[in-house]
Amino acid sequence: MTRTITTPRRTRAAGLLAAVAATALLLSACSSDEGATEAGATSGGAESFDAVSVQLSWLKNQQFAGEYLAVEDGLYTDAGFPEVTLTAGGSSATSAEAAVATGQAFVGLSSPLITAPAIQGGAELKIVGATYQRNPFALVSAASAPIAGPEDLAGTTIAVSDSNTLVWNAFLAANDIDPTSLTTVPLSDTSMLTTGQVDGLIGYTTTGAAALTAAGFEATEFLLADEGLPMVGEVLVTSQEAIDTKPEQVKAFLLATAQGWAAALADPARAVDLTVNEYGKEQQYDADAITLSFDRQATLVESDETAANGLLTVSDELQQGTIDSLAFAGVDITAEELFDLSLLDEVYAENPDLLQ
Repeated sequence: MTRTITTPRRTRAAGLLAAVAATALLLSACSSDEGATEAGATSGGAESFDAVSVQLSWLKNQQFAGEYLAVEDGLYTDAGFPEVTLTAGGSSATSAEAAVATGQAFVGLSSPLITAPAIQGGAELKIVGATYQRNPFALVSAASAPIAGPEDLAGTTIAVSDSNTLVWNAFLAANDIDPTSLTTVPLSDTSMLTTGQVDGLIGYTTTGAAALTAAGFEATEFLLADEGLPMVGEVLVTSQEAIDTKPEQVKAFLLATAQGWAAALADPARAVDLTVNEYGKEQQYDADAITLSFDRQATLVESDETAANGLLTVSDELQQGTIDSLAFAGVDITAEELFDLSLLDEVYAENPDLLQ
């Protein structure tokens, strides 16, 4: 017996139009300093900053394990923050872009598919790091009738949620696939695949083929990042004002977050425990399912590039790949307009032990 896995209604690419609209409406608000309290003395002689808030891109799950460990291990405190509040996202939550643009959050976690249009709409924001070296979108199919790549799509029926239509259309454009050569239908849940209603579906690799297989339905998948959309994911967004006027504070946050992710990757069991029993307790997650998702996530976070340059970094090649992927989605923006990795570069230059 197989268990139906319901896919999230909102992914990091979800709510693109709503996020841009919300950002545009809120941009006129006066930006305020993040946090209501002033920093006191910090340990180890670290510089003292204000308390800050971080707007997460979704509900508190394994996606933010690095941030959980940075809080729990006092890494943000050591970096100079008396308090870092992690604010859950969700379908009705404020977008990361709007939260950062209006001073509600110091940093937000989002997707280039949302951040880039917000910048084009007037938000003075930049991506200063990326948790995922590869975006998590995957095309999932049955192992008994696998769709191994774009060349196998002709004549198939693929289920795509409304929130993933943008990335799906970008994928088709990147691979020069005529949309009329296949059938696209709305996705409700994974039972559409397990009962044979569709040949494949677009989902996240963290809850994709591996999760279906574990639930009793043999599935396979390929990442869109490996087939024409080499775009980063789970990006860290902050304001241009913070970069210009609070560079040391941005650097301190990036340092602690990189350390938190290193700790999470080194101790997956603890990362899962914090997700299931602390930060995501209200969601009543299944520990085995979160473990599986975290293991899949690790393949997105770590790469040859991060081994050489450090976690959260984005190479020039991957920046350009992201820009090219956005162009396929109809978003025309330059790397200079979207990214500013200079402060993260300084973090690694000043802390070479992070690469050991």
